Amino acid sequence: MEYTVKWIINGEIKVEANNKDEAETNIKNKLKSLIESNNQTFTDLGATAIQGSANLKN
Repeated sequence: MEYTVKWIINGEIKVEANNKDEAETNIKNKLKSLIESNNQTFTDLGATAIQGSANLKN
């Protein structure tokens, strides 16, 4: 039998940055490096997108 498995990975990290763009870029670059180093695994898992956004903590 063949099944379709859908999954979501959710996370949160606190980073120091001068602005929202810098915070998002820092994490984006880390994720990009992780994906590039494990490209076949991400392909095998059917990963098609990763997204996120920074929010200023009060």
